[in-house]
Amino acid sequence: MENMIIWIIILLLIVFLGKIIENKLSNKNSPTTKENTNTVIYKQKSFMTPSENNFYQKLKPLESQYKIIPQINLGAIIDKIADTKFQTELFRNIDYGIFTNDFSRILLLIELNDPSHEQPQRKHRDMKVHEICKNANIPIITFYTNYPNEEQYVLNRIMNEINKNNTTIVAPENNNMNTPERS
Repeated sequence: MENMIIWIIILLLIVFLGKIIENKLSNKNSPTTKENTNTVIYKQKSFMTPSENNFYQKLKPLESQYKIIPQINLGAIIDKIADTKFQTELFRNIDYGIFTNDFSRILLLIELNDPSHEQPQRKHRDMKVHEICKNANIPIITFYTNYPNEEQYVLNRIMNEINKNNTTIVAPENNNMNTPERS
């Protein structure tokens, strides 16, 4: 009889522990747990900031001869040739890329820097981007939002850079190149 009582107690303990474990597991998947109370919401955002869009409008006259693509990911235009398989440094976006009309060549990359680029981590990121582009033989220039960046200045600077690096490229028609370039 004593053995039977011990076995009943053991059985009750097993059932009790089983219920506790089952309860814990079901609460883990319950939407009322602390982990699941932080609802994740995804919402569409603008493709370009107002500053980037304003600058892009100044590039439009070049579209008669070139393809201008905003938000170019380095990984889309640069291959890393190394013994490592990781390419995380290429998961950075450049504000604009200027390509030949048939997309056979990248002619120039353009960065538009706002005041956030003065932060130490952004400066490091920008130096790394310029280093990668230089290594890949892709010219890159930077404009700053704290300057007026008037359309003719922007176009002249871009065309001078494209012509300097690609001697076979001809400037688009109706582009007054007479405005002196600022540094």
